[in-house]
Amino acid sequence: MTARPVRPAELLSRPAAQSVRLIALTYLDEAVAALGRLADPEDQEALHDFRVALRRLRTTLRAYRPQLAGSVPRRLRRRLRDVADDTNEARDGEVALAWLRPLEPGFSARERVGLRWLIERIERGQDKDLPKVLAEVRRSFARVERKLRRGLEMYHRPVAAQGRAHEERFWSVASAVLQDQAQRLEGILATIESRDDDAIHRARIAAKRLRYTLEPVAAALPAGARLIPRLKQLQDLLGELHDLSELEDEVRVAMEAAAVARAGRIWELTLDDEAESPALLAAQRRRQNPGLFAVAQRSRARREMLYRQLRADWLERGDEWTQALAAALRDPLPAPAPLGGGSPRRVHRARSV
Repeated sequence: MTARPVRPAELLSRPAAQSVRLIALTYLDEAVAALGRLADPEDQEALHDFRVALRRLRTTLRAYRPQLAGSVPRRLRRRLRDVADDTNEARDGEVALAWLRPLEPGFSARERVGLRWLIERIERGQDKDLPKVLAEVRRSFARVERKLRRGLEMYHRPVAAQGRAHEERFWSVASAVLQDQAQRLEGILATIESRDDDAIHRARIAAKRLRYTLEPVAAALPAGARLIPRLKQLQDLLGELHDLSELEDEVRVAMEAAAVARAGRIWELTLDDEAESPALLAAQRRRQNPGLFAVAQRSRARREMLYRQLRADWLERGDEWTQALAAALRDPLPAPAPLGGGSPRRVHRARSV
């Protein structure tokens, strides 16, 4: 039976070990629900929702490792990472197709040859690999989910020799974690020097982790809630820069594959057919390069524009994430009721949010 949802202010006032587990169990439940939708081919959002739930869950497990000691071993976190990694290629294909398909009306007839060839190449990979990948994801996650849930639903704490054992409140722990994440994001952003900088990818991950750690308690932090949309904007900007860089790499690989395939086709037709056969002439005329070059040029132009936006809106302005977060953490809303009394117990069960 699902427990009554715990409000953010209550999470802040509870023992850290309990609140962390409640948050993690919420994301685990969301991942399970999305996983159940993956079998529906009409559900276009299932994979996205599953990946988001996994990212939030992994962020929580990573951010609060000391509070989860003994409950979530490193090998379990690695298996969860492997499940997430298995979905990357499918997600990258979806992103690439969503960006490529709208380009066709603006392409010339010659350019459309290469564009359609690239789209079909990605679609073939999706059709071939996606069912197998999703089946493996369902099997792998089912095993991880059972072990992870057992670890999260129960935790132990020592009983003090005299009186009640002290348990650090989640407010204190979360504040320290959030401030550390804000400093890390700020530091990475300061190192970005070009559109091709690897720091863009690291900054995207840092922004994502800060946002996902802040979200469960943002409603109890009036100023903190206002940071969420800003983090989302930064995350989306950095994410598109990264995705376009990946797309350019895909186009480069595709161009090499197209050249090899075209040369092989011309070779076969040259040996098997007459020198002026229609099939040979058609193969000689059919070139993917103009369309692939056009895709790469548009991707590069978009990346240039996004990088200028990043510099103007985020880097040169010097957005102080550490300072903004410190202000957000200054005045949390009070918990609606104090923690209840009762005798200390050795074993605590964390109920699902």
